[in-house]
Amino acid sequence: MHVLIVDDEIYAVMGMKDAIDWGGLGVTAVYEAYNMREAVKIYERHQIDVMICDIEMPKGTGIELLEWVNAHSPYTETIFLTAHGDFRFMQRAIQLRSFDYIMKPVEFDAMTETLGRAIRAVEDKRSERVRAERYEPYYELWTKKKTLLGERFWYDVLAERIVVREKEAESLPAEYGIVLQSEDRVLPVLISVENWKRELSTRDEEVMEYAVRQTASELVVAGSRGEVVHTKHGVEIALLYVSPAEADALRDGIGDRCGRFIDACARYLNCSVSCYIGEPVTLPALTAMYKSLLSMEYNNLSESNQLSWLRDETGDPVPDHRLPDFAAWALLLEHGKEEELIRQLRSRLRELATDRRFGASVLDAFYLGFLQMIHYLLQKKGLSAHRLLHDADVKQAEAPPRTVEQLEERGVKLIAAVHRCLDQDESVIRRVRAYIADHLGENITREMLAEFAYLNPAYLSRLFKKEVGMSITDYLLNERMRIAKELIAHSSIPISEIARSLGYSNFSYFSKMFRKVHQANPQQLRKLSGISGG
Repeated sequence: MHVLIVDDEIYAVMGMKDAIDWGGLGVTAVYEAYNMREAVKIYERHQIDVMICDIEMPKGTGIELLEWVNAHSPYTETIFLTAHGDFRFMQRAIQLRSFDYIMKPVEFDAMTETLGRAIRAVEDKRSERVRAERYEPYYELWTKKKTLLGERFWYDVLAERIVVREKEAESLPAEYGIVLQSEDRVLPVLISVENWKRELSTRDEEVMEYAVRQTASELVVAGSRGEVVHTKHGVEIALLYVSPAEADALRDGIGDRCGRFIDACARYLNCSVSCYIGEPVTLPALTAMYKSLLSMEYNNLSESNQLSWLRDETGDPVPDHRLPDFAAWALLLEHGKEEELIRQLRSRLRELATDRRFGASVLDAFYLGFLQMIHYLLQKKGLSAHRLLHDADVKQAEAPPRTVEQLEERGVKLIAAVHRCLDQDESVIRRVRAYIADHLGENITREMLAEFAYLNPAYLSRLFKKEVGMSITDYLLNERMRIAKELIAHSSIPISEIARSLGYSNFSYFSKMFRKVHQANPQQLRKLSGISGG
C-alpha cells in the first residue's frame, strides 16, 4: 500500500511522516511532494493508493491535482487538508469524489482513523477489480450462452423434445436463463417469409432470415419481454411473455406491431411476410397453439403480406370426450393400416349415432378433427393436401357432411386416397424437381412451383431446403449450369444457343453464373474439350 503526502509546508509533511504508524496501517511506502509538478512525477514512477493533499498550494491547487489524478490514477483515494472551511473548495472536492477532508492543524489520531478507512476502501476496490477481471470472460461467455440456451429451450419445446408440465412452468425455463412466472402467458406470432423480391443464394437467404428475426425483435417484441426464435419447421416465431394483467393490452396492440413489421420487411428487406397471431397461453399449452399457427400458414395458398388471427380462424373449440384419438388414427394410417382405420371410423360413428346427445356440433368437431389429422400426416410427409382431395373426389370448398352416413362416406374416401398416396411414395419435392427439369428454359419462380404443388410458397421453400439441402434459387442455378457444362463439353452446339435454351438471353450474365458454379468461363471449357463451335 503506497501513500503520497503533498503539502507546500515541509514541517507539516515531516510531522505526518513521523507521527503516524504507517506499518500498522499496512503502508509499505510513503512518498512526499511539495507542489503539483513533483506529485505528478511521483505518479509517473509509482502506483499511489492514497494521497493526502493540501488544498491551497502554489503552482497548482489540490483541486487541480485531484482533477489530474482522477484522469490518470482513478483508483487513488484522496484525503484533503485545509486550513479553513471554505465551502467552495469542499464542494468541488466532493464533486471530484475525494474520500474525506481534515482541518489543519492535523490531529494525528483522526488522520490515522481516516487513513485506515481510505486504505480499506482501496483494498475493497482492488478486490472488486480482481474479481471483475477474473470473472469478466466467464460473464461474457454466460451472457452469450444464456441467449443460446434460451433459443435452444424454445426450439426443443416447439419441436416437442421438451414437454413442460404445469408444475414446471416457472422452474424449467429458469434453468435456461428465461424468467417466466408460473402465472405468465406466452403469445406466439408465427412469421412466414413468403417471397424474396430478388434471387438469393442459400447463404444470402440465411443472412436475410437473420435480418427478418432482428427486425421482428425490434418491431414485434418491441420492448416487451420475449424473443424471436427459428424453429425446427424453418419458420420464425416471436414469443412474447405477458402477465394476465397485461394480456388484453398486448392482444389489442400486437396487430399494429405486426403491421409495421410487415411494412418494414417490404420496404427495407425486399420480402413479403405474413404474421399469424395466436392467443396468450400457458407454457404447457404453447406447442398446441404453435401447431395451430403452422396449420393456418400451411392452408394459406393465395394471400401474402397478410395479418391473420387464430381467433378468427377457429372460433372456440368444441371439446367432447366421445371424439376418437386422432393422433392414434394418424399412426394407423401412416403404417398402412387402412382397413383397420376404416373399421374404427365406422365403429365410432355407429356409437355416436346411438347417443341421444349427439348433434351437429359434435359432427362438426369430429369432421374437423379428422381433417386436421389428415393435414398433419400430409404435412409430415411433404404431400399436397389439394392434390389428395382432388384424387379423393372431395372439393376444397365442399360443405362439411351433415349426417353420419355422409361423414362415413367422405372419411372412407379420404383414408383410401391417403393410403394410395403414401403407398406411391411420391413426395412433393420429387415432383417439383421433375417439373424443374422439364422447364429449365423458362423463368421458373418459387410462386410458380408453389402453385404447381398446391402449397404455400414459404412452406414449399422450407420443405425443399430441408430435403435437397439448398434453396430453390441455388438448385435452379446448379441444374442449369450442370446441363450447360455437359452440352459445352460434349456437343458442338454454339455456347450462345446453349445459354438461350437454358433461359439466359444475356450471354455475359450466363458466363458470370457459369464461372460462379464451375470456376471457369464457358469458352475455356469448350476449348479444353477440343470441340469447335462458338
